[in-house]
Amino acid sequence: YPDGGLRAWLVVLGCFLYACTVFGWGLNWGVLQDYYHTTMFPNTSLSVLGTIVGLANFVSISSYLFGGLGDRFFQQKMIAISCSLAYLCLLASAFVTKVYQLFLFQGCLFGLSQGIGMPLYFSLCSQWFLKRRGLATGIAVSGSGIGGGIETLIMRQLIVKIGYRDTMLFFSSLHAVIWIFAWFLVKERLPPGTNPTAKKRWLPKKITGSFCSVALSMFFGVFGYLTPYYLSATYTRQMVPTLNTNSLLVTVPLIVMNFCLGIGRITAGRLADIFGPTNMFFCSFFIGGLLQMICWTFARSYTAIVVFSILNGLIGSWFMSLLPVVCAKLFGVEGLSTITGFMILANSPGQFAGTTIAAVVLASSGNSWTAVSLYSGSMQIMGALSILYARFHKERRLFVKV
Repeated sequence: YPDGGLRAWLVVLGCFLYACTVFGWGLNWGVLQDYYHTTMFPNTSLSVLGTIVGLANFVSISSYLFGGLGDRFFQQKMIAISCSLAYLCLLASAFVTKVYQLFLFQGCLFGLSQGIGMPLYFSLCSQWFLKRRGLATGIAVSGSGIGGGIETLIMRQLIVKIGYRDTMLFFSSLHAVIWIFAWFLVKERLPPGTNPTAKKRWLPKKITGSFCSVALSMFFGVFGYLTPYYLSATYTRQMVPTLNTNSLLVTVPLIVMNFCLGIGRITAGRLADIFGPTNMFFCSFFIGGLLQMICWTFARSYTAIVVFSILNGLIGSWFMSLLPVVCAKLFGVEGLSTITGFMILANSPGQFAGTTIAAVVLASSGNSWTAVSLYSGSMQIMGALSILYARFHKERRLFVKV
């Protein structure tokens, strides 16, 4: 492994830019959903609108298929297809007038574009680093939070000032320029001694309990992960009704949470190199669940909401950036895109239904946000408990780097 050098860090930069724009865009959904709910489609329920982003996340289960294709063919070709489809979806979204069109362009097709590229962005950095694999991957994936924070900040202002259509046209053009630049930065690197003509596998040679443990952790934990992000703007408006609905202050907690997500993932990468990626993976789900069940439950003032947003962004989202590092640690780097794609497949039910279930819980409980925070926090705790088998099967000692 080069474990550094100009070429390796350029790959990290390319993956960072993709994360900023492709995955960061998904974290803007809270702003778009709030706008759709209050302005464009006021007669459409929050649970229905939440299903759109759930559909996008669910369709990203195609990452398992395309991760395998990326391992078998040229990964940059798959990335180019992913970006081209995403651009067309954003461009078409500027002209939507019906809810079903949102389901098509921002749900189904945009989710497909994410599924094509997601396992490739996640796994490329692990091919170039060993000792600093956690840090490199953390920097790359942190783009989702940093990009999401920047785009949320810009989007809220642009929608108010120039309107929805021009805002979507602006973002589609901006993303196209960034994706073309990033495409020339990324490059695949086969591990030393790898036979490029060898038959590729869709799963590890042996499906072990550890493999199932990681998959179940992703399955359960993701049900609660995205709820604070997608419902942040709605929650802030209801808890602090004195805020002007068009004010940027409504989305400040979401912006702060996205920025802190980026910082937290870089920190998590460094901590993973020191204490072990599996240990930090567990901590992300466990502490994130406690933050939702305790801090979010009692966050009723604007200041408390911002404090919760900071803490949840810094800690509660580590697991996604650590996923390829955990897979590389437990299963090796051969076929890593395919394995990472399968783990993303495992989280698709939570991506699809997690926030929708939260919206249903909110409505059925008489608008009780406490019920929502307890639901989503408990799912993250279940994710933390599920990873313990893989952790202690690898190393039974408690205080050791795994």
